[in-house]
Amino acid sequence: MKTTLKVCSVALVLASAAILFAQASKWPIIRPLEEKRAFISPGQNNADTPFVAFIKDTDGVPVYKLECHNGNYEDESEMNFSGDFQCALFAVKGTTRMSGNLLAADTKNELSTDWWNRGRMRAAQLRGECLKFPEYSTDRRFKLRGMLLTLRFTDVKWGPRKDQQKEPALAGFTFILKAVPEESAQSSRAELPTGPTPPTACYP
Repeated sequence: MKTTLKVCSVALVLASAAILFAQASKWPIIRPLEEKRAFISPGQNNADTPFVAFIKDTDGVPVYKLECHNGNYEDESEMNFSGDFQCALFAVKGTTRMSGNLLAADTKNELSTDWWNRGRMRAAQLRGECLKFPEYSTDRRFKLRGMLLTLRFTDVKWGPRKDQQKEPALAGFTFILKAVPEESAQSSRAELPTGPTPPTACYP
């Protein structure tokens, strides 16, 4: 009996906390989401690397759209995607886009152009000195609108071909998207990560 009461009490506390969070937040509370996709020979033969996921609220209604492509993607109606892999986050209502790219922080540089933000990945950022700055390399976390969004690059493979910098070309990677509620994230756009600023070779 006591165990049942304890479980009920914990559940009540958690439910109350969720209600208070929803009341205090001006953003929709999202459902946790995790998706994974492997890309082989990305960008070769002018091929795109498409990835689309919808982040939903607690009622199951899509409230954000995460869309990713590379520089070969030709449709510039929403934004000009570039690099080896670039993701953008848009607020949506039904089929209507309600915002620009929310992964761009509220700074002059990041708002000045589509490619200057941590949603854009270049192969050079996944090796060497850039690995010392994971927020700009393999594990990029974005806090905004009541959620923590993580873009992770794993299983990175390098091929025999050389890129324009005479370095081994990117031959494959696995992309992991995670989105979870985060009470402390109340900015309308992605917050800049804390810590040292990486060298220009790693950002943007």
